[in-house]
Amino acid sequence: MARTAPTGRKGRLLRRAVVLALACAAATAAAPPLPAADGTPAGPAAAPAAGGWRGWRTPPAVRNQELRAVAALGPDAAWAVGYEDSAAGGAPLVERFDGRSWRRLQVPGHRGTGSLEAVLPFGPSDVWAVGSRSDPAVGEDRGLALHWDGRGWREVPLPAGPADRSSHPLALAGAGPHDLWAVGATAHDRTTAPRPLVHHWDGRAWQTVPTPGTEGDALLLGAATDGAGGVWAVGAAYDPDGTARPLAEHWDGTAWRIVDVPRPEGRSTTLESVAAVAPDDVWAVGSTTTDDGPPHPYLLHWDGTAWRPAEPPAEAEGQLHAVAAGPDGTVWAAGEQPGADIPGFVLRRRDGAWTYHPAAPSAAGASFFSVAPVPGTGTAWAVGSTQPRLEDTWRPVIGSYTP
Repeated sequence: MARTAPTGRKGRLLRRAVVLALACAAATAAAPPLPAADGTPAGPAAAPAAGGWRGWRTPPAVRNQELRAVAALGPDAAWAVGYEDSAAGGAPLVERFDGRSWRRLQVPGHRGTGSLEAVLPFGPSDVWAVGSRSDPAVGEDRGLALHWDGRGWREVPLPAGPADRSSHPLALAGAGPHDLWAVGATAHDRTTAPRPLVHHWDGRAWQTVPTPGTEGDALLLGAATDGAGGVWAVGAAYDPDGTARPLAEHWDGTAWRIVDVPRPEGRSTTLESVAAVAPDDVWAVGSTTTDDGPPHPYLLHWDGTAWRPAEPPAEAEGQLHAVAAGPDGTVWAAGEQPGADIPGFVLRRRDGAWTYHPAAPSAAGASFFSVAPVPGTGTAWAVGSTQPRLEDTWRPVIGSYTP
């Protein structure tokens, strides 16, 4: 994606997962006042259409905006988070769906660059979001955790890490309001020498939990609970030459351990997201590539004993960024095919088979970074961003798909 300013393979991955505009922290666009907590709708009142895509239009962006994650409680309650450019460099962005329209919510402000990367609701008045914000005094980023209590957002302090390392929580998973996990990475100078990061919320405070050591650099990008007290986290570890290999770690209630993952020979492979239908039915997604070739989707399935590769639909090309499981056992994945006129697509697995669903033609240029099934409906939300041709800004994208 041309919107980043990469510093090598690890730098590209971490920048995309944290804040796409970190290299542009001195943005000059003036930021208009934030709407109130129940501000103007982010799209027209409508209901998801049956039998295909429904695009939820947002007002034209006067500066860069992107949605990084989405989660839903039901047909009248969904949340999406991300970031937008501001005069200071960036600001967290939150939108809420009430069954009729998406509305922008006010969040605590921070000096410098800020972004939200994951959101997890336990109820209409119990929603968590995590990301990072800049610390201008030392030129690093600090982890950011926000909680919604039904009236507003407040920041909940995360454990303080080393002053000379950035902290980037990138994913959330939880069995309940008193058992919540945030995973991600720490890094020098925001993107170099990444190491896995894991925090746990016990209902009273966040605590850092140690993870197994890996040889060389590594980071965690996705997390999921398995319904039986276990937690999966996935990401990438790096060989000395910078080649990525897929990384999976499992919490068994006592400690984290690394679990072997198949690695395609001669390819750089990253896992970005994981979702569990049951302890013996877990899916992880990402992408695999050679130095001179395009990326290809990478699917893995855990059957309770081992991780095994799975074949995506033949039409699916590019990268898979997210996977999510619905209460009915349906599994959704979302991704993009870089360079395509319509990059964004979702995959749906039901009755043992995957199907491919490209974004609607109206979403030309759109990339999807997150997907969320809507309980009780069969519909799924997908969010990301798009950069219209001949325009300098990229805009948030929200779509709903109904089979």
